[in-house]
Amino acid sequence: MVPVLVLFAALSLATAQQRPNFTHQAVLDTKGDFIVRWLPGTNANDYITFECEVRTQGWLGIGFSSNGGMGSADMVIAWIDQNGNPQISDRHGPAQGNGFPPPDDMQNYQLLSGRKNQTHIVVSFRRLLDTCDQNDWKITSDTTRMIWAKNNQVPSSAQDIAIHTDRGVRSVHLMTEATDNGLSQVLEDTSVTPFDLGVENVSIPNTQRTLYWCKIIQLPVSEKKHVVATEMKVQPGNERYVHHLIMYGCGDNDMTRFLNNPGPCFDDTQIFDPMRLCGNLIGAWAVGGEAFVYPNNMGAPIFENNNQRFVLVEMHYDNPELLSGLMDSSYYRMHLTSNLRPVETGRFSMGTPVLPSIILIPPRQPRFTIYSYCPSSCTSRFQEPMKIFSGLLHTHLLGVAIKLRVIRKGTELKSVMKDDHYDFNYQNSLLLSTPLEIQPGDDLIVECTYDTSQLDKPAVGGFQTTQEMCLTMYEYYPKRNETSDSCHSIIDQSTMLKLLGATADDLGPAAGFDYSVTVLNQNNQNKTLMDWYNTDVNWSNDTANKLQAFMKDPPQTIACYIKSSDPQIAANSNNNFSRMTQAIPITSPYVEPNTCATANSNSAVQNNNNNAVTTANYNANNGVNGNYNSDPSYNVNAVNSNYNSNSNENENGNENGNGNENGNENENENENENENGNENGNENGNENENENGNGNGNGNTAAANLLNQLGRLIQWALQQVNRS
Repeated sequence: MVPVLVLFAALSLATAQQRPNFTHQAVLDTKGDFIVRWLPGTNANDYITFECEVRTQGWLGIGFSSNGGMGSADMVIAWIDQNGNPQISDRHGPAQGNGFPPPDDMQNYQLLSGRKNQTHIVVSFRRLLDTCDQNDWKITSDTTRMIWAKNNQVPSSAQDIAIHTDRGVRSVHLMTEATDNGLSQVLEDTSVTPFDLGVENVSIPNTQRTLYWCKIIQLPVSEKKHVVATEMKVQPGNERYVHHLIMYGCGDNDMTRFLNNPGPCFDDTQIFDPMRLCGNLIGAWAVGGEAFVYPNNMGAPIFENNNQRFVLVEMHYDNPELLSGLMDSSYYRMHLTSNLRPVETGRFSMGTPVLPSIILIPPRQPRFTIYSYCPSSCTSRFQEPMKIFSGLLHTHLLGVAIKLRVIRKGTELKSVMKDDHYDFNYQNSLLLSTPLEIQPGDDLIVECTYDTSQLDKPAVGGFQTTQEMCLTMYEYYPKRNETSDSCHSIIDQSTMLKLLGATADDLGPAAGFDYSVTVLNQNNQNKTLMDWYNTDVNWSNDTANKLQAFMKDPPQTIACYIKSSDPQIAANSNNNFSRMTQAIPITSPYVEPNTCATANSNSAVQNNNNNAVTTANYNANNGVNGNYNSDPSYNVNAVNSNYNSNSNENENGNENGNGNENGNENENENENENENGNENGNENGNENENENGNGNGNGNTAAANLLNQLGRLIQWALQQVNRS
């Protein structure tokens, strides 16, 4: 029976012709000519599979970069050669600047298939999430800046790859969990209806870079519904000016007097009155954010209390060039259903108050961190674990990393709500594959890290784009209260100013957003806070180190707005403010395990000798057929994406279109025989000839390759019959 099963498997393999079930997709350019699809793995030892569909007849390339440039970027270039065979080359950018990317010593990208028609090339390949190669990007849940390039000239060899004619960069989340049903499926559901909240005909000023615009909206009287998806509808042409939108519920407050009277939310000294009355976070979007679809069993309740009828919409505009004549009517769309889902979600936020006397970042510092605490005394107000499944992390231009740390009885858990490569222009919600469970009594720490190495003056907290923030917003289940919860920590502002040399200040409860706060400097001269920061403080590395220690260490004031439904807990937590005088004990910090220690030897052999993976081996490892060139139902020209494309080109230098690469042919026969005569090769006894890293064929060669493999499997099966 063994040979019959083998023959059946071989025939199934030859006829399946299935494409992998790609769960993610991004359009990298503005024209829809460069589409990337991918299927992420689940752990560092797993593979991520890519498919590039590009309008070109020459070569295509994608790469992974820390800053969107070529310098030290991880790259892969692919093309279909003159003989119709797909080629792939693992490369990396020069150590600094731009230039021709040399090939990696270890070729870790494995070719799966490639083909082209009269307009497009489609190439699929895979690699390990962590190849343990210093020239390769470790793929994690962090933001990845995906660079892309192409040229219409077919390379004659890997040594002769012409310089790109088009290039760009777009940030993506390669590992973010994909929800079970996408936005297209939500839109097909006849029980789902759209509900829009936004602004109309806002005049964006040309006299200031930043505008916060606020509007009070009255909600209709309605039965309770669930939000099952959200998306931002930015007015076409205004994508570069609309920075973020936040919606706050106004509780039971009657806001009728503010209807039909929108205006600036605040200036440097004044807050729009409704903002003092509306603090229940009910929705948020930031620049670069994509459509968000809730998991199938979850929904965010809306219209659950008709006494809470008013919503404040806050829109942030950024006009760095101070252009005139800009008008905006963008809005936030919620997709609602009356078919209530079993799990309701709530919202929780953490961060640091946005004040220049609280957020202060010294100049010329490549890494400086602001800390926000929510100690166990606050989280003890939970009656049950809070399961966070999504989060939005937010700083402004200088932010480079954000993370939420969870400390449980002194032991730090692995951080899953983090981004070590934060991109201000790509503030997309993180959707976790496994919820982060916050238990009552856990200690929470939010860390926002900034890079001011290019600044000569300090950065401060504020609402303008050029000022900084440290805010995080999470969505969790099961929902605890009608209103959102929050927890913030506040440094002792006067103590910080004295640390920097001030002898007195006029800070007080009324200081708020007033940037005209004054201090007395070392010479007892009265100066505004900002003037004193810029001219009097000695911003040496020693000063920066002292300030960093102060920002991290207690004492700090905790503002705990976590409401408890337990009467006994609620009775003991009427005061929302408390003093944290001791550092959060961390007896066992989390240390990321070194997965490369045992993998280096195996991956080095595999990656140096096997740039192409045969269909049989790929199918055995992944449950999909890697050779799907001739699938008649797959249209190479089909473009269907719900993603917003973003392409930015910034090239400061010339690239040399000629490089050197060892082009020697390499034949690898992965066939081993043991003493019993059984063949135990990596390809189930199949020989594999790789010339210049070429694996599976293209066009007419695909069928020949499959037949060749089928014949060898049959031959192997007959050998088993003879030996038995």
